[in-house]
Amino acid sequence: MKQLTLEDYSIIQPYLEKANYEGYNSNFVTMMMWNHEYHIQYEIQEHFLVMLHHYKDTYFWAMPFTTPEYYQEALDYMIKYSHQHGFPFMIDCAIESFISTIQKNDYTHQFLFERTPFNDDYIYDKNMLQTLAGKKMQKRRNHYNAFLKNYPHYEYRDLDMTQDFDTILSCLNRWEGEKEGLSESMTSEVRGIMSLLSSKQLLPIHIGGIFINHQLEAFIIASRLNHSTIQIHVEKANKNIRGLYPAILKELLDHHFHEEKWVNREEDMGLENLRRSKQSLHPVKMVEKYRIYEKNITIQKAKEEDQQQVMNLWQTCFLDETEKSTQFYFQCLYNKDYTYVLKNNSQVISALQIVPMSIMKNNSSQKSYFILGVCTDPAYQKQGMMKQLMQYVLKVYDNQNIYLQAYHPEIYRPFGFNASHYHQVITIDQDILKDQEKWNISHDYHLLEDYYREFTKCFDEYRIRDESYWNLFIKRSESFEEHIIIFKDLGYMIYHQDEEDIYISEVIYLYPEALIQMLSFFKGSSQNIKLECDLTVDLPCESCYIITMMNNHLKQDRFDPHYFINEVY
Repeated sequence: MKQLTLEDYSIIQPYLEKANYEGYNSNFVTMMMWNHEYHIQYEIQEHFLVMLHHYKDTYFWAMPFTTPEYYQEALDYMIKYSHQHGFPFMIDCAIESFISTIQKNDYTHQFLFERTPFNDDYIYDKNMLQTLAGKKMQKRRNHYNAFLKNYPHYEYRDLDMTQDFDTILSCLNRWEGEKEGLSESMTSEVRGIMSLLSSKQLLPIHIGGIFINHQLEAFIIASRLNHSTIQIHVEKANKNIRGLYPAILKELLDHHFHEEKWVNREEDMGLENLRRSKQSLHPVKMVEKYRIYEKNITIQKAKEEDQQQVMNLWQTCFLDETEKSTQFYFQCLYNKDYTYVLKNNSQVISALQIVPMSIMKNNSSQKSYFILGVCTDPAYQKQGMMKQLMQYVLKVYDNQNIYLQAYHPEIYRPFGFNASHYHQVITIDQDILKDQEKWNISHDYHLLEDYYREFTKCFDEYRIRDESYWNLFIKRSESFEEHIIIFKDLGYMIYHQDEEDIYISEVIYLYPEALIQMLSFFKGSSQNIKLECDLTVDLPCESCYIITMMNNHLKQDRFDPHYFINEVY
């Protein structure tokens, strides 16, 4: 491998053009700006060029620079080189077209692809940023017009290294020095800027600046990319001057790049403020980026050290879970012995829990299992990870009676699951509710178990809620910010609410008329009242059916009001 230097431009550029990748990472100017950070090395073989980056303790490759017919040859070389030199194979900032091509060549068995949206390039319509015309540009246009009004005699000109180097350096020190948390030394970005400035005569870049009262207040550095695109490498301005940022970009586009159609403003690095800023300019598309790893998949029971990763995955995948409900689950219910994880090397990609529970069926207790928390890191979805994990677990628990909740039933049918239990969700018409002045509300939580036992006598195939279940029942409801109301001699309701709805997630009633009496507790409410309940409830209200549980021992869906189950976890 040879260290990449500025003098390699004429050698490297033909390979970059041959690869014709979209995205700013495949720009020689970008490579030189950040070479001090990534210590890029390259090697040329007969049909391809490869580049290896070394950032801190991590090695990673760029996409091979060649045409598609040589991708396999290049990838094989890169993998072999990684193995020989003792570091994991990884390609960073791979674009979607490259991913699509190698997936068509059946590399899915060998590679794992991680979606990295924080690396995506923002692409804009050049004409929109240049003319500032249209409704989308109104705010930016207002800033620009304010700049023209306040500084009508500003000057824009191309910057020259000989004449302007000290001026630019002085401005950088002044602007960067005003930021909090920076050391006295220049930031890595500033170092990259100075590298470009000192290389201006050897690189195909344009540098422009705006002067106000003969003082440099903004400058910009840009170059051409493939696909009729301009890349903005650097855009620096005095933040105290309104409209200066739109002005410096507009001036650059007015003076240069007349044939190009698009502007690439690089990524947001996962920074929320930068993301909002880039989105506010209305990108017309994103260049999506991925990381590519060599597959080293293992499936096993979770270990102690996996819990934090499993919890992080839980929070990432289940957006309705709060910090409070997540803490409840992992402090009170999580058990590594019931948890299976799919890993690539040491990283947990997918996880699920399969917990034992007792089901009352045909008047006898039946040992069963409940699958919950099936999740795959969104960055790795649509690669069959969950399928592999489910198949593994179902093989381990072969011939066992297994249930799972079905938010997306179609996902689980290929595994042999069909609907075993339904609920109905009823939007309550308050005209059917009764006026009642007094309520016999009880705070005796022991009644919950008594009422549940009495209610389920009318049904089959329901969960036997044991002592440990009821001991956690109150805490679980609190963690979901749900309220429990016990109506003496009627039953109980569990509900949560927001500004629009009261949603009753469990109602246990001792006789049919008791249901209306309990629902009447909400009469006069300005919120919609929604009731999730068993199929035997018959109210003159709008309703719909939902699948609440699926089972692996049914040949087809079963819709029967005599079966009841209602579990979250």
